[in-house]
Amino acid sequence: MFRRVVNAIEVLAVVAVAVFIIMLFANEPGSGGAAASSPGGMIFSANCASCHGANGEGAIGPKLAGVVVPAFPNPSDEITFVDHGRGIMPAFATTLSAAQIRDVVDYTRTELGK
Repeated sequence: MFRRVVNAIEVLAVVAVAVFIIMLFANEPGSGGAAASSPGGMIFSANCASCHGANGEGAIGPKLAGVVVPAFPNPSDEITFVDHGRGIMPAFATTLSAAQIRDVVDYTRTELGK
């Protein structure tokens, strides 16, 4: 009986790992998302889509499409958030230029999820 329980737990663990890996690759930049050829869309695809989904639908990170503007009515607050990060969200101030961060913030506010 104990052995059956252990086998069931092992199978569930393997399935969970497989689902996790599939989700990681399904949200890779360039996996068919709607990121436009705009600078912000390209930056989003390269830096954000792996966590937030190619269309901002959410994956490992939260959904962004349709919720960014209500969450950050002032664009400068969103820029500060992207600059400094919080929790599992990494800071991008050392990775992206100020112009690139403005472009991706504009993209998330105007084009994401359309």
